[in-house]
Amino acid sequence: MRIVLVLANLPRLCLESAEKEPNKELGAVKLKFNDLRQFNDNLLIETDLCIVGSGPAGLSIAKEFVGTNVQVWIVESGGLEEEPDTQALYNIESIGVPRVMQQEIIRSRIFGGSSHVWTGRCAPFDPLDFQSRPWIPNSGWPIDREQLDPYLERAGINLGLGPHCYDQRLWELFKVSRPEPLLDENLLKPAFWQFSKSAKDPAEPTRFGHHFMPEHAPNINVLLHANVTHLNTNETGTCLESIEVSTLEHKRGSIKAKAIILCCGGIENARLLLASNRILPNGVGNPHDTVGRFLMDHPGCVIGGFDPQRSTKVRSRFGQYWLDNQQGRHVYLQGVALSPTIQAQEGLLNCAAFLEEYSAPDDPWTALRRLKTALKKQPPHSSPTVDQAMFWRQPTASATSGLPPSPYRDVLAVLSHPQIPLQGLYRRFVKHRPALPKAERIDLYCLVEQLPDPSSRITLSETKDALGMPISKINWQMSDREMQTVRRLSQVMGQEFKRLGLPQPILANWLNDKENWQSNFIDRAHPIGTTRISENPQQGVVNSNCQVHGVEGLFIAGSSVFPTTGHANPTLMIVAMSIRLADWLKINCFHQQGGAA
Repeated sequence: MRIVLVLANLPRLCLESAEKEPNKELGAVKLKFNDLRQFNDNLLIETDLCIVGSGPAGLSIAKEFVGTNVQVWIVESGGLEEEPDTQALYNIESIGVPRVMQQEIIRSRIFGGSSHVWTGRCAPFDPLDFQSRPWIPNSGWPIDREQLDPYLERAGINLGLGPHCYDQRLWELFKVSRPEPLLDENLLKPAFWQFSKSAKDPAEPTRFGHHFMPEHAPNINVLLHANVTHLNTNETGTCLESIEVSTLEHKRGSIKAKAIILCCGGIENARLLLASNRILPNGVGNPHDTVGRFLMDHPGCVIGGFDPQRSTKVRSRFGQYWLDNQQGRHVYLQGVALSPTIQAQEGLLNCAAFLEEYSAPDDPWTALRRLKTALKKQPPHSSPTVDQAMFWRQPTASATSGLPPSPYRDVLAVLSHPQIPLQGLYRRFVKHRPALPKAERIDLYCLVEQLPDPSSRITLSETKDALGMPISKINWQMSDREMQTVRRLSQVMGQEFKRLGLPQPILANWLNDKENWQSNFIDRAHPIGTTRISENPQQGVVNSNCQVHGVEGLFIAGSSVFPTTGHANPTLMIVAMSIRLADWLKINCFHQQGGAA
């Protein structure tokens, strides 16, 4: 027996499904949650817009349609809490440069997606990143940064960010003097990031599953535990007709919609296109063998460090800053990046570095926070998800062999270092800067853009998951250009810091290695580029409106459409591009009024 959900009877059938399993609430979010496990087999849903994936891309698009007459179904593989069996569907086979194999610590199949495991660091790509650079083969976007600025503004609202400003204008907004002497901007330029904050808990970044969607969203429906297993096209592969979904228990259904958007991430978007190969042997949208190619990330590495006893000047200049406005306090971080000038002159990639600090076990500020929590009889404030998301941090000696905290040791730490709290209070109330904790170690951490390489790619493994789908075979490649860029950044920083009278970084020995240097890099779980934008179907998978070339009704959102990576963390760009796609769909597919941009 086939159950059909069509627009006319959605409210009634959603109510019926709620009787089988009460409609769930996630914090203040009141959406119509449905569970595929609670329906009979062979369910058919017919709707206007289907969004596959409920992470930052998917929910940002859905939010733009709240209150319209467009009926939206969000399809999510997981539920409202993490489930090991569902997480196991992320398993990968890695045959290239090693990647993090514990996918469960960096990706989440859960309502809200992988926003459950991120630190909130945000920055837009640089204008140079959008340009076709002669020294970077396969570079260039069909849009430019100026066109994206209005969407970046709107994305900042979704992410709880401060002003859309990442340049020298920030000094006035910080209410501090611009640090002098100035950097030689032919070599290095200041780089700024700011941190997302949740409207519910400013200590946490925006978790898209929590308190993100408006409370009243009558036209938005969520289907949980629905894993997309195949994209069904017509016989010529030129029109998407439906998608197939399945639970882990193999209860199946299908969804038909006027427009379907894949928002599954840089790995899964490509995997799903490739695995949908019943009609087209190479998969959907892949006549030129472009799907899965140009896999990039942000290779991260420690290129040096500073002596904690002699690093106050560099920590103060390149540490955190505060910006206070009507929305509260926004936290920024300053680092440095290679200038566009030196990138062009020397054929380098975009690259940035920042300080990664590790507090000492007897840091008075950390001790004071613990004592305050104990006095108020509150549970210790910790964020396992943020700790999990900082998987690249290397443990310190005290973290592996030190004694656990205790009130006695915390009091002793405060009494033993009275100057540190006093200096911190001066910085807070006079300098309008956060305190500098006592540090055990200070690393100089680097993120580098990758060369777009078609041989760096995702294909399908012979190994199958619990649904019978092939898992992703990942052949991630790095080029000598990444190493050349990182080495040059470290050299320039040493020269500039000496000229500025700052402590020079103690550079890592491996920077001089000619072999095995790749082992010092780690992927940052930012898979990018596998369904890249290009107006030329032979060079990309989607056009400038993120529609899959030659496949009517199929769109892709997320970092997989980025043709280059820049050095910036991708979430802000993902949300901005998603809002841009939502605006295009409103006008061109659903004849709605466009967005605020």
